[in-house]
Amino acid sequence: MNINSYPLVSVIIAFYNHNQFIKKTLDSIIEDSYPNKEIVIINDGSTDPNDSNITQWIKDHKNLIKINYIKRENKGLTKTLNELVKISRGKYLLPCASDDYFINNTIAKRVELLEQVEPKNKLILISDNIVVDNNDTLLFESNLFEFRRTNIEKLSSDDGLKYSIINQWSFAGPSWIANRKLFDEHNLYFDENLLVEDWDFFLRIIAKNYALFYNEKVSAYRWEVNKSYSNDSAVKRIQN
Repeated sequence: MNINSYPLVSVIIAFYNHNQFIKKTLDSIIEDSYPNKEIVIINDGSTDPNDSNITQWIKDHKNLIKINYIKRENKGLTKTLNELVKISRGKYLLPCASDDYFINNTIAKRVELLEQVEPKNKLILISDNIVVDNNDTLLFESNLFEFRRTNIEKLSSDDGLKYSIINQWSFAGPSWIANRKLFDEHNLYFDENLLVEDWDFFLRIIAKNYALFYNEKVSAYRWEVNKSYSNDSAVKRIQN
């Protein structure tokens, strides 16, 4: 099958002070067998100037996958995510924090589900992940059902997803993939006035019934006490 018959997937990464983790993130993208993908990374004004693991990885893999790496001043997470969406080229957008990584070779299946889903208004697929520490030691087999104790039955319908996201916000890490129509046609960009982007983003999505749940662990979410894009660090770095 020709590579161009697969929709392009853009893996978008907001990088901030994660040189020690980013190689595993990038390795996990190329290890997934989905054939048509690109990587877009924005270094959001990291206070640690060391990005050697990105630059070396690009040198080693530039002939295997298209990579767009941008370094600029700090603008904050929501502005960075919106910029990543706008400069990426893929039909599908797959975000990943610069300390998390993908598992279980799921990109092809997730794209297939979004390509074939009925009704056609389902534009974002949300999934589960495992939880690891800074040393990649497994902390929880499931972020949703073990760590956050989400009721799986709540995720199988539009009303259940609404209840879960409003009352039990449990999704974390690189757990979703979206059709770019969500942004280009429905203008559901991240609110740049907010410090924490994800809950508001998903509240607007479920209000339109755009979301669908896929019960698979698609990534590893790194649980850090001092996670770079935590609320406290965002408060320090946000720019008006």
